[in-house]
Amino acid sequence: MEENGVRFALALMWYQDTILLDPTDRRKMESRGNKHTLNIRNVQGSDFGNYSCVADNSLGRAKKYMELSGRPSPAEFRSAPFSRAWDSYNLTWVVESYPPLEEVRLLYRKLMKLQQEVSCNNLLLSPALFSLIFLSCAVYLSYMNETYQHPGKWHDVILQPPHDETFTHVMSYNIRGLDHGSVFEAIVQAKNRYGWNEVSDLYQFYTRGAVRRVRVWREMAANLVDVIPEAEERPLVEDVTKQKSED
Repeated sequence: MEENGVRFALALMWYQDTILLDPTDRRKMESRGNKHTLNIRNVQGSDFGNYSCVADNSLGRAKKYMELSGRPSPAEFRSAPFSRAWDSYNLTWVVESYPPLEEVRLLYRKLMKLQQEVSCNNLLLSPALFSLIFLSCAVYLSYMNETYQHPGKWHDVILQPPHDETFTHVMSYNIRGLDHGSVFEAIVQAKNRYGWNEVSDLYQFYTRGAVRRVRVWREMAANLVDVIPEAEERPLVEDVTKQKSED
């Protein structure tokens, strides 16, 4: 080690748990400048455990840790969050594991329903009154969505992974019977002969129609655009007089 042109003698040691490691035919320690490496060939079950690298010099001591495990890596989700279907979602994830996977567990639940609809048909309202009702409905439904909805129960699905010898395992599962316009979350956990991996991060996905909106029928929109402006531009008495003269 060198600092400000001054070299300090470095003593470096590798440990597995609390056992000091020595080089063997399968284990090799290398140092190149400030880079120090522990190489293990033909990894076996006895090699799994917690490793530490301890470096000493006249300025002090530094220690770093890592775990070597045969368990699968945490699942990473690869599917797009928005479903093309109204009531189903194809969930895809990747797990890395040298030994074949023995079992995969999928849990999912509904978080909330985002779509709320207000249908108004053949109503004659002034533009100002309609705007007020429209805004009030939108604010109220948004408040109801975010305040009063509670997550649903977890659904637990046990899956048998494909028997392959690859390091990267890609799996998918089509979840059916979902509510449209809703938000869901899922987690995945995988197991091989060395045990279960850590649970994946929560992943959120959406079924088709998951948009906050207030729907107004075309008839109402036509009435607002065509009928009401005409009625406001002409007094009702003039309309009646003109109609009688035409008769």
